[in-house]
Amino acid sequence: MVKTRRHLGCLASDMNVSGEEALRRRVGMERTPVQRHTMQMYARREELWRGMTRWRVGAFIRLFLLCFVEFENGLPLERMTYKLLKKKLVKKVIPWIYNRITFTMDERYWPITEAQFRELDHYLADHLPRVHKDDEWDTVTYFFKEVLKRREELKRLEDM
Repeated sequence: MVKTRRHLGCLASDMNVSGEEALRRRVGMERTPVQRHTMQMYARREELWRGMTRWRVGAFIRLFLLCFVEFENGLPLERMTYKLLKKKLVKKVIPWIYNRITFTMDERYWPITEAQFRELDHYLADHLPRVHKDDEWDTVTYFFKEVLKRREELKRLEDM
C-alpha cells in the first residue's frame, strides 16, 4: 500500500488503506502474553517495588515463568531484563516466601500457592541448581513436601 495515504476515521477508509485483513485484526492480538501480563500487573498495581503481598509475588512468579520457561509467549527480552528478573527472584522474592512460611494446612496463610511452588521449583531444579539448593528454598521445598505428606495421611484416614 502507499505510505502517504491516511485513514479518514471510518472502516471503509481503514480497509482501503490497510487492506481487507485490517478489519479482521484485533489490537490485543498483536501483543505477546508477556506484554499483556505486564500491562495487567501495572493496571492492578502489582509491581514488586510497591511492597510484597501474596498477589504481587504470584504475579511476579507468573511473569518470571512467562519470560523464562514459555519462550513462545513473547519476543526475546534484553539480557539485562533477564538478569534483573533473576536478581529480584533470588534477593527479594525467595527470602520473602521463606520469611512468610506458616506451618499450617490452611492455604490462605501460605505465601504462594501449591501450583506456583511446583512451577517455580521445577524451573529452579532444571536451570538454577545453586538457588534450588540454597537453604531458604530448601526450607520452602520441605514445607510443601510435608504438606503433601499430611494431605495423603488425612486422605488415607478418611478412606479407612
